[in-house]
Amino acid sequence: MVHSVESSTSIAAYSAYPDSAASPRVRITGFAPYLRDRGVDVDFRPSLTVPEYKLLESMASARAKASVLLRSTARVALRKPAGPDALVMIHRLLMMFALPGIDPPRRIDVYDFDDALFLGSILPVNRRFAWLKREAERWVRYVSSARLVLAGNSYLADRAYVWNKHVEVIPSCIDARGHSARAKGNSGLLTLGWIGSGSTSGYLKPAVQAFSDFNRNGLRARLLLIGAHTDFGVPGVETRPWSLLEEERALSEMDIGLMPLPDDPWTRGKCGYKLLRYFNAGVPAVASPVGVNSELVGAERGLLARTQKDWLASFRYLASDPLARREMGERGQAFVRRWYSYERWAPEVARMLRALA
Repeated sequence: MVHSVESSTSIAAYSAYPDSAASPRVRITGFAPYLRDRGVDVDFRPSLTVPEYKLLESMASARAKASVLLRSTARVALRKPAGPDALVMIHRLLMMFALPGIDPPRRIDVYDFDDALFLGSILPVNRRFAWLKREAERWVRYVSSARLVLAGNSYLADRAYVWNKHVEVIPSCIDARGHSARAKGNSGLLTLGWIGSGSTSGYLKPAVQAFSDFNRNGLRARLLLIGAHTDFGVPGVETRPWSLLEEERALSEMDIGLMPLPDDPWTRGKCGYKLLRYFNAGVPAVASPVGVNSELVGAERGLLARTQKDWLASFRYLASDPLARREMGERGQAFVRRWYSYERWAPEVARMLRALA
């Protein structure tokens, strides 16, 4: 039965991660209020709590992390199933580790993903647990079992299409409310910024080296890193622990946002969320021409940098031209609000979900 807009469709959205993790916050709970306005009620059901996820991301002992994983596994095993009328969605993974009889579940109406999970646990931080997580194997089961697959970009969608012909591209989106065109703070230093996590801070090396070269004849800029675990021993680098509030604060301080990436099968699956965040705050960007980055940055919203020399040249150009920075930031903000906002995509997602109910 297809519900009308006035009727209500319920969806139980399962994920291993709470919404303190960027992926479910962007793709599940961020969409929820916009979907509710269109007759779709989302019940988000993560297997990890926010404190548990924070502990797993910390330098806590293996014993403490094992205890968290056991608790979350028991929680999933004992959890009350979704009602018979509710759609079942899996976002990325149902739980951190495969559990026969529970993961994958018997019914998957929607599978949503925004990373190249079909490659398995290739990041160094995850490789030691690859035999337990079995991400690639589980990804195939999720995709092939789902009635509908939602992929974050066309690169991911093409891989899913091998296993399921009902695939749609839904990009990661931003909430366009609450940000206006950014006004420069009163700091005398140019502020370059990056938001991310300790597991991806290694991607920063070429940009950090270019930043160091930029400051070689005296401190002309600072580099603000939110979520990185190191300052790379470079003067002018400031690190802050990640929180959503800290991320918002940092965006208001940035003159230029950074998104360096190596070019490999994993990074080609990235959905460019950092760039969307920078642009939504009116901040121009310098990014590696990898995956969706090239189409997001384009020729008017920032600069693309392939080599360390490119990064340095980009810093010098943008530092020398405040008007160019402002115009790029304004164009970026208009671009993401038109094409990458929840307001733009929620009607499409709601229509797809109601068609399954």
